[in-house]
Amino acid sequence: MTGRVQDQYGQGLSNRKVLIGSRSTTTDVNGQFTLTGIATPYDLVIVEPAPRKAATIYLQLTRTDPKLLNLASQGTPAQSATLGGNISGGVPLSTAGTVTAVTWASPGVSSTSYVNATPYSFIVPWAAPATITGTVHGLQFSFDQNFTVTGYPGYGVKTGVSLTSGGSVTDADLQLTPVTTGNISTNIGTPAGHEIIERDVFLTFDDGAFFQVSQDALDAGTFQVPIPSNIGAKANVLVGAATSDGTSASYAQVAALSPGTLGAVLTLPSPARVTAPSAGATGVDTNTDLVWTPVSGANHALFISATAPTPDDPGYAIVTGGTHARIPDLSAQGLGLPSGRPYDVVLVATGPYAGVDAYTETTVYPLSALGFQTLFFSRFTTR
Repeated sequence: MTGRVQDQYGQGLSNRKVLIGSRSTTTDVNGQFTLTGIATPYDLVIVEPAPRKAATIYLQLTRTDPKLLNLASQGTPAQSATLGGNISGGVPLSTAGTVTAVTWASPGVSSTSYVNATPYSFIVPWAAPATITGTVHGLQFSFDQNFTVTGYPGYGVKTGVSLTSGGSVTDADLQLTPVTTGNISTNIGTPAGHEIIERDVFLTFDDGAFFQVSQDALDAGTFQVPIPSNIGAKANVLVGAATSDGTSASYAQVAALSPGTLGAVLTLPSPARVTAPSAGATGVDTNTDLVWTPVSGANHALFISATAPTPDDPGYAIVTGGTHARIPDLSAQGLGLPSGRPYDVVLVATGPYAGVDAYTETTVYPLSALGFQTLFFSRFTTR
């Protein structure tokens, strides 16, 4: 099998040890690795290089070409450039209750800055290649005291803007013109015991650009806002709900709503919940079964880290399409589970996915285009 270990930007990660059973290898400069004689299904471990003490574990994979997101490592885009230009039209940039945002977008890349002066200027990061061409969008939107969007004073666009890493563009000028709107509405259903804590609206474009234009926390099951009808945008509505004690939360979105779409239904799933070991349990070790109730159609990830971490405390991220797992014994890799230490557990269910193999095809976590994500928090103490 030949695979690749990469970060959330799709960049290959070198010098990561990859373990499958008794076989092991190390990723090359592009994050690639090859292992032979692998029977499926298999469990795969990615070990961070010293001095980090962290591992990402994938359970019951069958792909022979997995692209593996390393959940223990935060990537940094390799390229960046400065984008700037003048803004004219619309309402003055300092108008109270109005935001002016500029987004640069190219397939797989979107970067947004909120601006309050012209000319504007901000850094656009991306992974590769060194020169890319995209589109600049400028949008003004207004909001009320709850930060719910109420209108759009202006919009402008400039196509064919090329950025070269380390360079600067100063002529990405935007002329904002009036925007017409149409309403969308969403009927929201939440899990038992959960109250709405977040209602967001994102405008999306075919080139990958997006703007977050609304962010309120009103606990109301019906949601209606205006969106532009003459700029080629559609709307994603994302809603989050949580229990009062903060032990679980659920998020879901309905995507690509056209202006005039009324009565869209958004039902948040009941979160996946850890059922064993129970919250506050003691005596947990690498022989302890971690068990949870699943979310249908979800991939599940367990993030396990010391409650008060020190440099000697290892952390684990376990990814599976199943409903149970064990912390692997990685003492031979210097990642043995320490004794008598409190550990936090975050169970994240994200979907829809057909299983863990499908997850290793997308390699993005979390993926904003997905339908839902749930979280559940627990704690245990090691043996």
